[in-house]
Parts: sequence; C-alpha cells; structure tokens
Amino acid sequence: MKKPQYPPVVVVDESDNEIGTAPLSEVWRKGLYHRIVSIYVFDENKRILLQSRSAQVKMYPNLWDQAAGGHVDEGSTYDEAALNELAEELGIFNIPLQLMGTFRTNNILSDGRIINQFERVYLVTVSHLKKLKINTNEVLEVKWFSPEEIKDLVLHHSEELTPGLLIGLHQFFPEITLKNTNN
Repeated sequence: MKKPQYPPVVVVDESDNEIGTAPLSEVWRKGLYHRIVSIYVFDENKRILLQSRSAQVKMYPNLWDQAAGGHVDEGSTYDEAALNELAEELGIFNIPLQLMGTFRTNNILSDGRIINQFERVYLVTVSHLKKLKINTNEVLEVKWFSPEEIKDLVLHHSEELTPGLLIGLHQFFPEITLKNTNN
C-alpha cells in the first residue's frame, strides 16, 4: 500500500511568523517550527468528545486525543485548518469556532522526529444528538466523556492520552482536570 502524500505545511519562526512551507517529513527531520490546530468539541451537557486515533496515523496511534486536529497546510490559516479538520475527521461543517489560545511545544520522539510546533486550540459546541461522519483513515472511534471520566483518564490512565491532549486540557480546561499537588 502506497504511503499517503501530505501537502506542504506552513513553516514559522520561533515567534509564529510565517517564513515558508515544507513537506512534513522535512519539517520533522530538521525540527522546523510549524503550525497545528486542536479542536475540542463539547456538548450541551459539558461532555467532551475525544477521538481514538487510528493505528495508521504517524503521530500517537491508538491514543485518545481531542476531537479533531491537524497540521496547517500551505495556503491555509489556523481558522481554515480547524474548519477543514472538523469537516474531514468528524463531518462537522460551518460551525463557529471559539479561540482558546496558542501554545508552543518542543519534543523529540523516540523515532528521531523533532516536533517544534505552535498549537492553536479551539472550542466548539454541538448537540450530543449530532450525527458524526467519522474518517476511519484517521479516527478509530469517538466517545463522549463526562468531566469526571476525563479526570479519571488524566489521573489514572494518562498513558492512553496524547501529550498534546494532556497539555491542552490542563492549560485551557483546568476545571475538568485535577492537578497532582504532590509534585
């Protein structure tokens, strides 16, 4: 089976100013700063929708992650990328985005990829009755979690969550996570 071809992504400097584009493989190999989006989906009952990432994705397969997210491709803005990811991964179209903020992460993965990125976080609210159309190439399953279930995952099963999800929950939704005060 042929590997999927990804479009070039937006490359930025250490202050998140656009400086060009590059293929994702080059971005990871050279540790170039780039942009990603993360979209947290809540329902009217304050439950949060998480996706279990497919085994086929390159980053953090088989782990729970925010509802939708991805790289900002060449020619796209953060907002456009967020709307595209919601449509592509969950079949959610034309929904207002609430900007929560942006943070920077730096990480080196066990396979040598250097991840230097700016992550812009958005919040959307949909009805729990909304029929979702899951992209099975990227998403294994989705599930609604109550705040109590999220707290349990963070405290007792954090190895099942992506690092970005943990950072995003603590930074932007601290009311649904418990911080470990023993550190």
